[in-house]
Amino acid sequence: MAVGVISHLHNPSFAQVRELARAVEKAGADWLGLPDAFWWRDTWLLLGEAARATERIEIGPLVTNPYLRHPFHTVAAVASLQDLAGPRVFLGVGAGGSEVSGAARVSRRDASARVGALAALLRNVAKQGQPLDQVSGRALEVPLTSAPVLIAGRGSGMLAAAGRWADRALLWAVPSSDLARSASIIAASAQEGRAADGPGPEVVWAPLVDHGGQSRQRVHTIAAYSVLNSAREVQARWGLERSTIDRLREVLVGGGAVAAQNMVPASALDDLIIQDPSPELLKATARQLGATSIAVPAFSIEEVGERVTWARAVLA
Repeated sequence: MAVGVISHLHNPSFAQVRELARAVEKAGADWLGLPDAFWWRDTWLLLGEAARATERIEIGPLVTNPYLRHPFHTVAAVASLQDLAGPRVFLGVGAGGSEVSGAARVSRRDASARVGALAALLRNVAKQGQPLDQVSGRALEVPLTSAPVLIAGRGSGMLAAAGRWADRALLWAVPSSDLARSASIIAASAQEGRAADGPGPEVVWAPLVDHGGQSRQRVHTIAAYSVLNSAREVQARWGLERSTIDRLREVLVGGGAVAAQNMVPASALDDLIIQDPSPELLKATARQLGATSIAVPAFSIEEVGERVTWARAVLA
């Protein structure tokens, strides 16, 4: 049973990432994920700093996407990071946030297929020594060993991709009312046609919990992103029309997280945010999901130890 930490430091510097990575390792967590945001410092450079600052924890992007970075570059980045961290590298991948379509003007309609192709490429190059490009036969000239693939998503397509292709499936800030459906899609997809080792991916649950203090404001901001990327039937259940969702996307892409937060109805907040952080209350949900791992956000370096201890209590 593993505990992961997802960085939510705002545009962290190299020094902050080193400090965060050391805090995560000291707290006894198993892995650290850093976001891949094109308006911040580059995630792979930051991961290199995290690798140099630690000895034990796994590190990886959480999450990168197959659009803004070509799969060839991503595979090379994994191999390069392994030069620094050895087998401690994982690849976290998703469809890309709304900024990919809203700011970079890239369609994400084929996200599940692209994510699956990236996972297959990484495994084929690492395990079978296949070339990056089958036509030219051009091979990766950096040593690469197999790395765990974590797939995150809320939509049905990405959940199915996780069931088929992922070593780990991340359920991050999924509405409570949609957790059972999400887990069932992952399980059904794994049963129908598994393309990775094992009968199915490890389920990593990252609940959106109000611990008070700094987390209260931040979880409300994250809720706005979750509303935007939740299934349409869930959005409709919250009473959100397409025009409101489109406006929410416009505000978020423009960087107005606080303004977007105010657009989220109370019904959505109640569904997304767990108000009582008592570990005993969450154990049953984790068991029902089949979750063997918990991931927690790091809104500040100082709170990492407390959050990791809390996650261990949920898994106990």
